[in-house]
Amino acid sequence: MAKVDKKRLPGTVMQSKCASVDHPQRRKRSGIYLESTEAEQLGVLPHECIRVKDAMSRSVSTVTPLTEIGEAVWLMKSLGVGAVIVCRGSTLFGTLSDRDIALANAPPSEPIHTVMTPDPVYCYENDLLYDVHAMMRARGLTALPVRDFNGHFLGIVMRPV
Repeated sequence: MAKVDKKRLPGTVMQSKCASVDHPQRRKRSGIYLESTEAEQLGVLPHECIRVKDAMSRSVSTVTPLTEIGEAVWLMKSLGVGAVIVCRGSTLFGTLSDRDIALANAPPSEPIHTVMTPDPVYCYENDLLYDVHAMMRARGLTALPVRDFNGHFLGIVMRPV
């Protein structure tokens, strides 16, 4: 079985303290040279180097921009959630929260694209979970859509409380 090389992937949006080291350093102990890990070199804990793709939920209910507000409200109540992801096909299009609906004061037969939040804040599947949680805390978010570099919606990551 081949070993998996866990090098930093190019093209990550956010830089973190885990992504700044490219080559392991060697240290000498009792006449034996040992390679130190990236986390050891930086003095970080292993949970700070987890990727979003390892912690996100892939089973998420989505709606289309043409879904009626009444149907979206029913879906949110039945799932016990305060927001749903709006996708056109597999492309992330926006988010719809119960707050968006309350502020719009629109009839239930109106399509949700008129009241949703377009172009939501998102993260990539290869971003570090530590950085994403820090950004979510700074913006006051509890959940964040995850997409790939082609713009396709993959899932959602939740912030621990």
